[in-house]
Amino acid sequence: MSTLTGKISITTKIHWRIPFVFYGITSLMLLCFFLVKLDERNSATSLSSVFRAPSSIVGEDSTVVITMSFIGDLMCHVPQIDNARKPDGSFDFNPSFKEITQYLSAADVTMGNLECTFAGSGRPYQGYPAFNAPDAYLWAIKNSGIDFVCTANNHSMDTGEEGLLRTVKKVREAGLQSTGTFLSQRDRDSIRVLDIKGVKVAVLNYTYGTNGAYPDSSRKYMLNVADSALVHNDVLHARATNADVVLVFYHWGIENKQEPVAKQGSMFHWAADAGADLVIGAHPHVLEPLTYFKTASNARLDTGIVAWSLGNFLSNQYWRYTDAGVILTLSLKKNFTTGKISLEQTQYFPTMVNRSNDNSIQQHVVIPAQWCELDSLPAWINAGYQTKLCEGFSDTKVMMVKNSAKPALKSYK
Repeated sequence: MSTLTGKISITTKIHWRIPFVFYGITSLMLLCFFLVKLDERNSATSLSSVFRAPSSIVGEDSTVVITMSFIGDLMCHVPQIDNARKPDGSFDFNPSFKEITQYLSAADVTMGNLECTFAGSGRPYQGYPAFNAPDAYLWAIKNSGIDFVCTANNHSMDTGEEGLLRTVKKVREAGLQSTGTFLSQRDRDSIRVLDIKGVKVAVLNYTYGTNGAYPDSSRKYMLNVADSALVHNDVLHARATNADVVLVFYHWGIENKQEPVAKQGSMFHWAADAGADLVIGAHPHVLEPLTYFKTASNARLDTGIVAWSLGNFLSNQYWRYTDAGVILTLSLKKNFTTGKISLEQTQYFPTMVNRSNDNSIQQHVVIPAQWCELDSLPAWINAGYQTKLCEGFSDTKVMMVKNSAKPALKSYK
């Protein structure tokens, strides 16, 4: 618009063209409006985001390998809020990630479950059962190397519709990509497609439900609550974007249970049978196993993987299994000549949340669980913590070791 105005102001010789230019632009805008409305009615659109600036394609067969890392629940309980509060009343959560940032940043894209709302300082900051975290937590998440957060979970409506909408806006202001909760019907229907070095990954996110509060029936678009038809149709729409990989991130399962339950199996099939390649799970707050599966005929990967639960990544839950997490990294290879996509490698990196007994230093620091093998831990970690750290490290290896080598293809029943 400013360019057009500048051109018109150059000379009076083209003033006679203004009405025609105006009508032409108006007609074009109206046409675009009706096309957008038609698109909203008939099909889902996609929002494409480029990650880790595209690199040159290497190899004789024109191939590229991308890495995607996944973490579990990012929670914010009251003790975390209290420990992040500074003397001037502001908050700094960056120290919680200081020891793990290099690992979160290593993959092309890192994604996790954001399980709290950001309703602002107009209401108290609080944790369970109705989470309202300071905005500073979002900026620390972004600074840590996390790129994408899934926001559909049982706490999405903790601060009502207003809190849900503000959360979506603040997540985007922090520079994080997201899906699962939305500002409009068009926003919900726009499939998130990540362009990772030329490999297109469509991401969908759903929750089994909430803790009883839901958006008004006229605004159901705000939150993706899973049902078979919705998931099936969304996966088909995601496939129609010509995505190389379709990923479904679920909030499902039973808290503190280390094995998937029947409902998770049903929800898995809603996605996989429609053509999803990867399924990632959260909610139980503890790790559950991984399972490889034979994908549907319309999928692109011949070997899919479902991570039933990645546990907690950062929270104040400190009993056994809930303070242990993992960074799950998948390596995908695309041959641009043949179009073939393959799952090349599955890796896991165990983590633990250290809660210091010294109130003078930062608590709730995510650390590598392998530190248990060090001769001595950093001075800010309690000496007695090493036993607990080794316990968590061992628990994680027991749960994840089956994926050190790719097993035979199988479908989960």
